[in-house]
This record gives sequence, structure tokens and C-alpha cells, in this order.
Amino acid sequence: MSQLYKWIFEEGKNEDVHKTILTSQTGSYSLDDIRQEVNKYCSLLTQLGPVQRKRVAFMIPYASSFLSLLLAVNRLGAVAVPISPFLRSEDLSRLLEFINPHVILTIRQHQNFQFFNAVSQWAHGTGEETIIYDSVKGDHWKATVVAGMPKPVESEPVDIIACTSGSTGVPKGVMVDFNFIQFGDAALSAALSLSASDKVLGIVPFSGLFGLCLMVVSIKKRLHFVATESFHFPDIIRLLHTHPVNKLVTSPSLFRSLYLLAKKPVLEPLELIGLAGERITADYIEAVRPIDHCRIISIYGLTEIGGVMFSKNDVRQGMDWELVPGVEAAIVNAPDKREIGELVVKTPNGFLGYYQRPDLTQEAYRDGWFYTGDVARMTESGAIEIVGRKKEMIKKGGQQVIPGEIESLLASHPSIFAAAVVGIPHPIFGEQIVAFVVPKEHVSDTNLYSFCRERLASYKVPDHIFTIDEIPVSQGKADKVKLQQLATKRIAARE
Repeated sequence: MSQLYKWIFEEGKNEDVHKTILTSQTGSYSLDDIRQEVNKYCSLLTQLGPVQRKRVAFMIPYASSFLSLLLAVNRLGAVAVPISPFLRSEDLSRLLEFINPHVILTIRQHQNFQFFNAVSQWAHGTGEETIIYDSVKGDHWKATVVAGMPKPVESEPVDIIACTSGSTGVPKGVMVDFNFIQFGDAALSAALSLSASDKVLGIVPFSGLFGLCLMVVSIKKRLHFVATESFHFPDIIRLLHTHPVNKLVTSPSLFRSLYLLAKKPVLEPLELIGLAGERITADYIEAVRPIDHCRIISIYGLTEIGGVMFSKNDVRQGMDWELVPGVEAAIVNAPDKREIGELVVKTPNGFLGYYQRPDLTQEAYRDGWFYTGDVARMTESGAIEIVGRKKEMIKKGGQQVIPGEIESLLASHPSIFAAAVVGIPHPIFGEQIVAFVVPKEHVSDTNLYSFCRERLASYKVPDHIFTIDEIPVSQGKADKVKLQQLATKRIAARE
């Protein structure tokens, strides 16, 4: 532990510590600014006793404070538990109950949600000692000690527990160590060709492992990293106006929205766009084809394993994956060599398992191979083709239906902007297919059903198609739990 802190602040290195290395909506910061803030957080965290091997959770929407707190927790030998500041009461309480942190640092309120009240209410209900630090703007902190029985500390060396909540409805904690960050350095450097002269914008949640890793690796390389603290597009566009960047990393859906809303001059300085977190479909490629002044690549990975492969060429020239050095990949449980199976990968990264879930760890990690849960096939040329998520596969009347195939088709309709497909229970067929579409213009259900029937096998045609203003998102991806709940309500209303 504390390796991450030492890695960032190399002792004896001769460099300009006043060079700007981090910019966000709240300001610009040098390496010296970050170091001073780390020292401040170290003093704060130890004023009520040592925190070594204790779980320190933090909900901070400000990039510099988030980074400094992460490094301070690591320097003190504690376990960092970054939590998204976009969670709300139910998800937040469920996640806190699962992780049960010893120390919590939280903004008092954010986007009209009273974080301190929610955290305090949870802590008082545990019967265990919890220390809460709260702040209005992340500068001045107030300590509250909730009395109770002491909590056991972590027995195994863990640097970070990354929490997921919302997209599956059940919290998971992904445990990683410093090796994960080092592997992320190799993966991102290979995919994005990072150098100290780059100026990189990350439109990704830095509370998630991918965004966290992107920020930390960028700071390590002493390039200028621009972090968005808001996913409100006018804020992002203003940030791009004042801080032009040559590289951008985000999800396909977020970039598509940015591309539609931003004026061309804002995007002109871009040389490379790295897209991660979602599958890139044929209709998406057509939508971004007019962007002819820069390369667009795709990065494939998961929270547990980081980025493990990236497209060698521009995605508009075809998806030709290249494995990150040190990574192996295979497709298992495929009935035939060219049929679909599950993608498994072997990496040298620092994934240590799921927090308090050895059963999930054993299920996902077997004989050194990580079972991704992604459905893929091997093409005739030997290339890997990602088809969809195994867990999202719909089983209707004994047939397996991949939602991504229907989503891609619907999104290719000239009147449709975006689509998402889910399966919900059906008393006879096991599951039924429900599609949600965001229209560009008015289009009738009859038109969409006919469009699908002409192009899909009959069992793949959606049983229901609903219009929606926007696709709900969780952790940067379509929130299929919410869509399943909405589908159930709308079908009940129809009946």
C-alpha cells in the first residue's frame, strides 16, 4: 500500500511542479497544488486516529479534491472507496450498507440532494462507529463521530474498492491493488498513444475505475488532463471552448450527444477520440463518419480487468481489435468454431476479487481466466467480434435473442435517434422483448414493427415498442433495470 502515492510523486525527480496538469470546471491545478492538497487531507484523516487498512469512502464531485483524497488515502495505507456523487438515497444507502466504511467524506449537498443527511441517517442506524467528514464546497471540513462498536479493518492488502450500483440493482465491490493502475497505464498508453504534450478531456465518471485510472495515468505522465465534473453538455462545451484538447475519451453515447450539440470549431483541435463502455454499432459508425479530421478508436474492457484491447485502426474502417501487451483472449463454450460463445481474457492486472463475494470471484475468475460475460464470435480471419452481453440475452420460447442486434437495427431507422431493448417475464414464452426508442421525428408503431419484421427472424421482432424521451443511463450505460421496470408498468397500462 501507498505505492500509488509514491508512483505519482517520484522522489528526487527534476520537473516543473508548477505546470498545470489538471483542469476542471472549478479551476486549474499544478502538481504542487495537488501535493499540498494531499498533505491537507492526510492531516484531516489522521486527526481522530490512524486509518491504516480502514475503508475510507468519499463522495466528491470536484476533480482536484477527488484526486488528492485518493492519493492521501493511499499514502496513509487505508482502502479508498470512491462513490459516485450522482447516486441517490436508495442506491447510496444500499451501497454504504454493503461496504460499511469506517470513514466517510462527503459533500454536504450536490444537485439538490442532501448527501450528509443520507449518510448520517445510515451511520446512526448501524450501531457501529463511523466518522463522517462533510464540507459545503470541499475546502473546509467538519467531523462528526457516530458512536458505536468498532468495525474490523481489512486483513488483506487492498488499495481500492470500486463500487458499482444501479445497472444491475445489486452493489458489487471490485477490489484492486496498485498493479491495476500500472496495467491501466500500459493499456491507455498503448490505445491513446499518450505523451506529456497531450491535452486530454475525459468525459467519464472519475469515481469509476476507468475514469479514475485515466485521471491518475494522465497525471503520472504529466500531460494536461481536463476532467468534467458535470455531464451537462453546455458545461462541457464551455470547458472545451476555454481549454481546447487534442484527445477525448468518453462513451459512444456521450460523444454522439456532444457531436450533435457542439459547434464544429470546438471539436476541430481533436486528433483522437477514444470510445469505451459501449458496443459501437454500424449505425453509430455512419452517424460519426462526417468527422474526418481525427481518428476514432474503441477501447474494450470491464471494471474488473480494465481496458484489454483496442481497435488498431479507425472504427469507421472496421473493428480490428489489438490486445494490450500481456493480455490473452479466447472464446469458450461455443458450439462451433465460428459460433458465438463467451469471451474470456487473461491479464497481468491487479484485480483481487469481489468484496465479500468469493462466490462471484470463483464464478468469474477460473484458472487465471476472467469470464467477461460478453458474447463474442471468432471471424473467419481470426478476429474477435463482440456481439452483446450474456446477462442481457433474452430467452424467448427456447430461442436466444441478443438485444444489441435489435438495438442496432432500430437505431438505423432514419426516424430513430437511439434504442434500447430489454427482456421481461412472459407466462408462456419465458420472456418477451420490449424495445424503447428515442425518435428524431414522429414515427408510427406500425412503421417500426414492419421495419423489424422485414429484417429480423420472427422470434426477434419486439413484442412491444415504446417511445421515450431519452434512454435512462447508469454508470455511463443504458440503465436496463429501470427500463425493465418501465416496461412492466407500460405493458400493464396497455392491458
